[in-house]
Amino acid sequence: MASGIKVTDEVVTAYAEVKEKHKFKYVVFKVSDNEKEIVVDRKVEESSWEDFQASFPSDEPRWSVYDFDYKNKEGQDRNKLILVKWCPDNVKIKAKMMHSSSSDALGKKCKGVPIQANDRDELNYNEVRDKILSTSQ
Repeated sequence: MASGIKVTDEVVTAYAEVKEKHKFKYVVFKVSDNEKEIVVDRKVEESSWEDFQASFPSDEPRWSVYDFDYKNKEGQDRNKLILVKWCPDNVKIKAKMMHSSSSDALGKKCKGVPIQANDRDELNYNEVRDKILSTSQ
């Protein structure tokens, strides 16, 4: 928590709703307007990967926990939580620094395969799947 920004209970609850209850396909988090805590930006029940990719703002950082469906090396259906750290290159430097320094605090409360993305190309389905496959057994 190097930035001093706290992860709210609402964030932890939303994470559990994706991980344990599968109530949402993904949840998006952001720094609150007063810059004191990480809060839930939105919860999405159903979404394609393409819609998820397109949902990130082009000029603001976000985090998201996504219930990623894929086939393992044996062709079996699997799913894994990923934690996307979205920070486009054109984000203002203060917001970039706040996002970066707050990511560890969020990552401790919301576990998932970390995916860093600065543009939509870095959220390529096959590349994300390959990263998951390289970290899974």
